[in-house]
Amino acid sequence: MVNLGSPKAPDPQHVKEYLHEFLNDPYVIDLPAPLRYLLVNGIILRTRPKKSAEAYASIWSPEGSPLVMFTQKLAQKVQKKVSIPVVMGMRYGSPSIESAVDRLIGQNVTDIIFLPLYPQYSYAASETAIVKFEKIMSEKHPTISKFVIEDFYCHPAYVEVLSESIGTVLAKCEPDVLLLSYHGIPDQQRFKTRNKKDYREHCYHTTKYIQDHVKFPSDRIQTSFQSRLGPTKWVEPYTDYVLPELVQKGVKKLAIASPSFTADCLETLEEINIRYRADFLAAGGKEFEYIPCLNDSDKFADALIKIIRDHVSPGQNL
Repeated sequence: MVNLGSPKAPDPQHVKEYLHEFLNDPYVIDLPAPLRYLLVNGIILRTRPKKSAEAYASIWSPEGSPLVMFTQKLAQKVQKKVSIPVVMGMRYGSPSIESAVDRLIGQNVTDIIFLPLYPQYSYAASETAIVKFEKIMSEKHPTISKFVIEDFYCHPAYVEVLSESIGTVLAKCEPDVLLLSYHGIPDQQRFKTRNKKDYREHCYHTTKYIQDHVKFPSDRIQTSFQSRLGPTKWVEPYTDYVLPELVQKGVKKLAIASPSFTADCLETLEEINIRYRADFLAAGGKEFEYIPCLNDSDKFADALIKIIRDHVSPGQNL
């Protein structure tokens, strides 16, 4: 089970080490290598680590990175429900995908199921993790069978558990609008995936599934995209533009969720629940309800087992 990753600690040095690995990935910043090197090492890593460290510090838990903590706990819950070995790895930082593979090989496995915890397929998250895994397997373990689950945004088990999680909060807070804020990607990356899957379309399909499954007016559920970086055009509409527009249209009570994340992290806990909350209230909004990710819920663990079974071994026990 694979997620994005996190710095080891919320201080500038550890954040710089993490960003160096993350931003030098050609799947993340898909510029020619010399330009990417100059941008990342000559500009970003000189200015961003201190600010990013402050952001990480604002959401850091006593157990460490929320993303790593929730992913680890989720893997442990899945492990308790199945007979096959389950391990966690991160695309960047620790524990690495390679170390996770090594732990499985150490248990004498003959097959490995690779599950990126990204419901919608994207070039900069799903594909880079899959390519990394396949490279490790071909170079170190060519005789081990492997199976990759590329996405699960439309799997009924995922749709059901996500919709139930969101619907429970909506019933309590009764907002004027539900905003589904997905992580953004550069618009040009939509068409670069090797399997021709379109991340933006996956996100809009997810929104439609939620509209169909929650007891909330579908015309009051909107889609937007967050976390853009630099002057390049990213997929639209942008969440930070949508928020003041909603206030101008009379929205006072807003609920917001981010279905592109399965575990709460910097982008949800700091960007959405701290910065976007402040922006919405400053613009004149009155109530802002952040809906947490599925994290390590028992129902999400059960849903993942169904997803794995349906993709890999229909009708068989794991």
